[in-house]
Amino acid sequence: VCGSGPDTPLPPRQALGSLCSPWAAPRVGPLPPAPAMVRISKPKTFQAYLDDCHRRYSCAHCRAHLANHDDLISKSFQGSQGRAYLFNSVVNVGCGPAEERVLLTGLHAVADIHCENCKTTLGWKYEQAFESSQKYKEGKYIIELNHMIKDNGWD
Repeated sequence: VCGSGPDTPLPPRQALGSLCSPWAAPRVGPLPPAPAMVRISKPKTFQAYLDDCHRRYSCAHCRAHLANHDDLISKSFQGSQGRAYLFNSVVNVGCGPAEERVLLTGLHAVADIHCENCKTTLGWKYEQAFESSQKYKEGKYIIELNHMIKDNGWD
């Protein structure tokens, strides 16, 4: 209401017609019914929160937590858009359907992963490796560097 401070109580609803403008005609008769209340729920930023005492990686687009630094296996991977990291486990990601792809290290069954919050494709999950030397990747996740940022506790 015009001229009201943060601690000033609001006037009764019938009196609102003449408060904001000296030229407004006073309201005569009952007010129309108030619109139905709309329930506004704040969207959840992300589903899982990683511990604040650890260094972590987050989505570069929406800051949803993705992985703890302790789950990092290797920094020497190549994604489709540049360097990528291999992680043991991740959070707040969704998985697409698995498909076979020939990667730099041979044939693998992989599923694209995306941020559950902003839906950006982040990398992929290794579902199956067909060469015995690549079996260690099964169940692990690749996240490309251009889709994540370092968060909390980095110097």
